Amino acid sequence: MKLTEILAIYAAVLSTIVFVWNIRRAIPRFKVEIIFGTDEVDGELVVGAYISVKNPSSHTVHLSNISLLYPYRKSGLYERIKHLLKYRRFPFAAGWVHSSLSNYGIDDKCPVSLEPGKSVGIFVPEDVLEKVFEECEERSIKASAQDELWRNKYSGKFEYPEVDRRES
Repeated sequence: MKLTEILAIYAAVLSTIVFVWNIRRAIPRFKVEIIFGTDEVDGELVVGAYISVKNPSSHTVHLSNISLLYPYRKSGLYERIKHLLKYRRFPFAAGWVHSSLSNYGIDDKCPVSLEPGKSVGIFVPEDVLEKVFEECEERSIKASAQDELWRNKYSGKFEYPEVDRRES
């Protein structure tokens, strides 16, 4: 191989990497997470879960909706494939119910514009979570955030522990 051929291959690989990197930076991204937490409500310490939506990209993200998901039935492989073919997207929420936070009296702070490097957090108290868990078989939830172009991002599955409130 000649030096010019090696330099040509190097330039082609480098320009492809730069192209992919620029495309990746040009698309606004956001992350959704759920964690266990506590907050003070009316002077009283309350346990529950925090939904956090973060913007790690270099562009402003405009969120239109943040919702809570809970499982209403088990979904098997057949139903996931059927969902994939019908809606042409990965079945992250197959078998899960989307429920607006406003159904439980929680302000989802939307619409909101998240500047680069910023986040928004929403506290969901335990009494609301217990209402949700009455309607489903398992004590797990997810959260989803939707931007103004209707792109959905989902958090991972969050297993909320059953707390024993007996006095010791």
